[in-house]
Amino acid sequence: MNALSNASEYGYFAKDVAADLEVTTSTLRRWSIELEKAGYKFERNEKDQRIYYDRDFKAFRELKKLISNSVVLIDAINAVVSMDVEGLNASQTPSVYREETRLTRQFLEEILDKKINQAIQQAFEEGRQQGHKEIKEMIKKIEKRSEERDENLMSVIRSIQEEKEEVKQLIAASQEQAKKTFWQRLFSKI
Repeated sequence: MNALSNASEYGYFAKDVAADLEVTTSTLRRWSIELEKAGYKFERNEKDQRIYYDRDFKAFRELKKLISNSVVLIDAINAVVSMDVEGLNASQTPSVYREETRLTRQFLEEILDKKINQAIQQAFEEGRQQGHKEIKEMIKKIEKRSEERDENLMSVIRSIQEEKEEVKQLIAASQEQAKKTFWQRLFSKI
């Protein structure tokens, strides 16, 4: 920033700011647009180009620091917009630290909530699959028992039919015997 110190009263263009922050101009443009959406005001020249001043450098440095600490971009943008960037210096003020801690805690809570929801969803899915598996096993057991019962019933029915056939044959034979006359019965034994 030493090379840029003479221009501080006149402001800087995007390529100078991007070079100093070690980001691309497209990243700087995206950050600028998001900051403006959140209410941050940039100075503009007669061509409606953004002109960046020291306070803007401080805001971008804080934004870059928050993002590098895994703070979600929108949360980092909101934190920077709510800061007093004019009062920022090289050391971190306690209010900024508290804001970073709050955002980090909020970020961690969101991650924890997502992980808990994923674990619940996974447990639910595993329970549902286990339930389906158990139901299928019960259906197989019921079908097997039903088949065994059907086989036993068919066996009993066949047995009854065979006995019925034998009884019919005995009845037919005894009726045949009854029709024979006394003499026929007597002589048929000889």
